[in-house]
Amino acid sequence: MNKQLSLFDYNKKSKLRDEEHMPSATVQSTVDALPAADLLTPDTSVSAALEVWLQSRRRAGLSENTLKNYRIDIRLLAEYAGAGAAIGEFTTKILNDYLEWMRHQRRIPCSTKTLDRRITSLKSFFRWLTPVSGLVVNPADAVVNVSVRSPLPVVLTELEISQAQHAAEKLRKRKKNADMRPYILFTFLMHTGLRKGETVRLVPNHMVLEDSDQPYLYVRYSDKRHIHKERRVELDPGWVQDYTKYCDHYDVNERVFPWSVRLLEYRLEDISNSAGLSKHISFEMLRWTCALRDFRDGMDPEKLRRKLGLSKVQWGEVRRKIRKLLA
Repeated sequence: MNKQLSLFDYNKKSKLRDEEHMPSATVQSTVDALPAADLLTPDTSVSAALEVWLQSRRRAGLSENTLKNYRIDIRLLAEYAGAGAAIGEFTTKILNDYLEWMRHQRRIPCSTKTLDRRITSLKSFFRWLTPVSGLVVNPADAVVNVSVRSPLPVVLTELEISQAQHAAEKLRKRKKNADMRPYILFTFLMHTGLRKGETVRLVPNHMVLEDSDQPYLYVRYSDKRHIHKERRVELDPGWVQDYTKYCDHYDVNERVFPWSVRLLEYRLEDISNSAGLSKHISFEMLRWTCALRDFRDGMDPEKLRRKLGLSKVQWGEVRRKIRKLLA
């Protein structure tokens, strides 16, 4: 393998920028000669194997953004080892050396989040590659899982949930300047786990509230790149009753929450202050709290993944964090 060239002359010869790269003519001709995964062997170059893998992931329905990141991450491995390096030449030591180089010796900074993603890509690539190419051992199985994971998310405890809900109820029923928004928003997020952007874009006609034993909403995306995040999410029937009163009180026509993101964040902060919590309630905190409770209460993992609108790669990391939070 041409490790020395990539390691010491990397910046002199060719900087690999974090953007999508189209396969070279040489690589493409190799891919054309390898139309099916079952034709891969340990002697296949990592660059050609990458293209076949990406084709298989595209057929599996992965998003273009995920495929773009996969290409960037594995092309960086090919740049380090040499584009012509055979997949059978990779060992666990070589992969660990590669990660060490990326962390401490590469001159281009690599954030914790990016490094974490590249480790995930590496493991996914070789997990798929090992059986289809006839490798005896998966070299990425024993790769050192360096502590580059993002920190565990902050969630609410059951006591804090009770305190927050009670505080939101008080804000809703106070005699002077009563405000239903904190309560409606808090209980909505606690049950649905929607993202911030999905919440503020939600429109009334994407909710099915009447003539249904189980009310639900549809999460829609106008950008086709995010169509894989579209899904149906069940609503709490009790929340629907409160929502009807909320609609009567506020001008809810174009959007379910017709205010700016910042103002909605302030309403969540009102709950934190009213409840006397040291934690600052946020959209992200409630999304994680919802996911943790659903997982703890026995929701099928695949159903929960779809409810949260996560890819299988994203779900692997989310589930790992949830298990740590529950430990």
